[in-house]
Order: sequence, then structure tokens, then C-alpha cells
Amino acid sequence: MALYDGEGKTTEASLVEEPEQHRRWVHRALRHDLRLPLRYRREGEESWRFGETINISESGLLFSSDEMLAVDDRVEVTFQTSGAPLLHSSTRQTVVVRRVLSTWPETRLFFGARFCL
Repeated sequence: MALYDGEGKTTEASLVEEPEQHRRWVHRALRHDLRLPLRYRREGEESWRFGETINISESGLLFSSDEMLAVDDRVEVTFQTSGAPLLHSSTRQTVVVRRVLSTWPETRLFFGARFCL
């Protein structure tokens, strides 16, 4: 659900699934559809794997990959397509918070990852 904040900006909100007496609305950061190549690696891995962003927000990103990741995996992400990350700011630490298998129009793995502070 999109919400208007009165300042010309919209945010998203979703109902957090909790026991009925404890349900609450949580505001979600505005997502921007943005297809960019990225590289990622699990915490402790040396080699980088390739993926592509689907959308990105100030709190995280949705990306696709051919490799399976588990929820709660800690993943380092860089938006450089080759070589060692040039700047510390070009690399972000994330944690996988959801995964989805899409079967239309092609079978792809999607991962939601939250940026770590």
C-alpha cells in the first residue's frame, strides 16, 4: 500500500503478520526499479558471484542470482562488475531477509536483502 506523507513523497506500508491482537503497520522505504549488474559473496567467501538488482531502496535491495542463498545469510554486495572494489563505499554489507523462486517467464531466484548499519 502506498502512503502519501504530505510532503510530495510516497512510502510503502505493509501489514506485519503477527498474532491478530498484535498486528501493526510498518512503513517501508520507497523502492526504485533499477536493473544493475552486481557482484556478491557470502561472509567468509573469497570469490564473487554475479547477480542483478531488481529494485533498491535506502533500506535494502531485491536482486536475482543463479546461486541459492539462505535467509539470514550475511552477504557483501558491490556494484562494480569486475576487479577488487575500488572504494569502501562501493561495497555494502547486507543480510538476506527473504527468497522467492519466480517461474514466469523464466525460472529465477530472487533475494531480498537488508542493508546493515
